[in-house]
Amino acid sequence: MEYTIRGRCGQDGCRERRYYLDEGLWFCKQGHQQEGRQVEAEQEQFGTQGKTNRIKKVAAEKGRRTYRGRRAYTLFLQAYQFILWKQCYALVQDRGFPAQFESVIRDLWALRLELYSDKIKEIPEGDDELELFSSQPGTDVESEPEDFKPKSHWPRLIDTVALCYLGALLMRIPVSICDLHRMVVRGDIPYIRVIKQIPREMRDKLPQEYISIIETSRLVEAEQLHKAVLELSLLYHHKFGVQFPPLNHPPLLYRFIKRLALPIEIHPAVKRLQPLLSFDFKYPTQSLGKKRAINLPELQLMALIVISTKLHFPFDSIKRYPSSAQEPTTQSIDWNIWAQAQRYFDSHETSGGKIGKGNEILVKENEVFDMAPNQLDEYMDWYENSWLDSSKAKNPLADLFPTSLAPGESQSTASAAAAAQAPEPAPAPTSKEDENEAMSSMVQTVTGQLKPRRIISEDGAHVPRPGTSYSRYRMESDLPETARSFFETAAKVVGVSLPTLVRVVYQAETRISRWLEDQRRIEYYGDPSEMNDVEDANSDAAEEIDDHFMAD
Repeated sequence: MEYTIRGRCGQDGCRERRYYLDEGLWFCKQGHQQEGRQVEAEQEQFGTQGKTNRIKKVAAEKGRRTYRGRRAYTLFLQAYQFILWKQCYALVQDRGFPAQFESVIRDLWALRLELYSDKIKEIPEGDDELELFSSQPGTDVESEPEDFKPKSHWPRLIDTVALCYLGALLMRIPVSICDLHRMVVRGDIPYIRVIKQIPREMRDKLPQEYISIIETSRLVEAEQLHKAVLELSLLYHHKFGVQFPPLNHPPLLYRFIKRLALPIEIHPAVKRLQPLLSFDFKYPTQSLGKKRAINLPELQLMALIVISTKLHFPFDSIKRYPSSAQEPTTQSIDWNIWAQAQRYFDSHETSGGKIGKGNEILVKENEVFDMAPNQLDEYMDWYENSWLDSSKAKNPLADLFPTSLAPGESQSTASAAAAAQAPEPAPAPTSKEDENEAMSSMVQTVTGQLKPRRIISEDGAHVPRPGTSYSRYRMESDLPETARSFFETAAKVVGVSLPTLVRVVYQAETRISRWLEDQRRIEYYGDPSEMNDVEDANSDAAEEIDDHFMAD
């Protein structure tokens, strides 16, 4: 028998290399039939080699091994911790946070891990298996225990940003919730599509239900971040007894006043109103049912700014006259010029035909067709950085279709030569420098247009003084046009919706009204302490009814 030398057989560990042909089929010397090729001899052409037909091999099923049970929980917490580290690194390296910030976040996260370590120990050992995701029927996978549903018992992605805020609060860093929300939207800290930041080796072993927790399906809102911070502070207080300090409000107050382009006279007015309303700028230590927004520290600060503005620079057209030149109400704001300056400031990032950093995610499908070439380049660069996963294997044809230019690469050879001969340009100003310059210009425009008020020193009942005819707006529909523009900007600065800010300001004004009534009773009737207990209870009940009917 003639044998043909080929590759090793490999069946059942057979190492035979000699093969023979029997009725068109190849066999090794040990008798193992070979797959993939057969030779058929035709009767009419006896003695020829015949036709060669290739037989397709059964396609090997592609499977992906994914952790289940205890190993899946542990791996998810490790991936979550990796996201926290990436955010801390971005805040320390790019945003100027102190180096100790990472240690504070590590300690806070270590406390929360104690809760999850007890849950992981309760999982039976039998669940500590690998699951093979298969397209074939018959895969028997044991279901997860009902007490360990991921979305109800494990940290959310928004809690990473909330934890960073609480860490900054402990270190007295003057950062607002709106600042962190802006960093998230602009991509300054990893959040949107953060799943691609996790190493692929970890991603491939995470079950889909855990990936959905750290995957961003919709854009987070600043008001949701307010709620997440409040819930997380209550958790740390009740479970571990952590006492968070009050808000570092002096620098935040200055920043809010400057961003709203208000005169500096608002600052002492806020300081005088704060003890009157008993605002301590601390997060509450007990659950308040519906968690009324007036108990949030930043909203308390913004409510004081709004009330002070309404007292000193009202939105109506009533003429009021101060009694001396030393009063802070000797000037008035032209609210039309103020609104125009605010619109100009809001559009400073989109000047020059730019989309603006942070606005790319808000682009809709029909807006793409109206974009200029530079806007399309800006949008596609953002899309590449946010959505394309560089950890996947690169397609061999990808180099033929580059997604972006290399750093310093020009559009054409001629422009590259011209750029080589031209002198090196000065470094472009950063976005932070542009924003500070635009804000300073806005403040100068508004304060430069302040109008002086006529001073009448004579006392008389017919002379309207600043603070008289004070208007209170209970609902959003009650706002006049000039007040609406101011309230919308203030709500955007503090990171809440317009109805929420209107409700908080109205509740604060109600407390001031009650305080004034108490002062009148003390003046005319003496100490009204016995009546106050009943009236306070009635007022609290009235505020609860207002919250119910004015809720979003």
